[in-house]
Amino acid sequence: MDVNTTAQSINAAPRFRGQIVRQIYRVWLFRTFLPVLIIEVAIFSFILYGLARQVFFQRIIENAMNVFFQNPSQIMSFFLSAFIDAGLGTKVLVVAVIVALAFVIRQITQGLLRFILVRQNYFAKVPQEAKPSKS
Repeated sequence: MDVNTTAQSINAAPRFRGQIVRQIYRVWLFRTFLPVLIIEVAIFSFILYGLARQVFFQRIIENAMNVFFQNPSQIMSFFLSAFIDAGLGTKVLVVAVIVALAFVIRQITQGLLRFILVRQNYFAKVPQEAKPSKS
């Protein structure tokens, strides 16, 4: 083996590792991330559908815009009083929407962070832990 072949194999090792990490990321994306995200979005949509059958959103938005343009500092008290005056089923659905939305946002940010780290080849740059030597 000559010097050029050795130098090429040393330079090829990080690229090869990067390709493996990208392939692992693709497998993770299609087997783990996307199915969970699709299920969470479906649950979120189902809850929103149930809430839409309980609440007339157009009227809420119109009233909220009236409050916002007349007295912007009262918008939070408007939403709070609307929530307090709502029925129990509507309150449960609103809380469920907030929780489902939090899960969807968490899943998306987690996937984007992993995508960015793989894209920048971050995992190849992390120093490997030194293996303990046998004495």
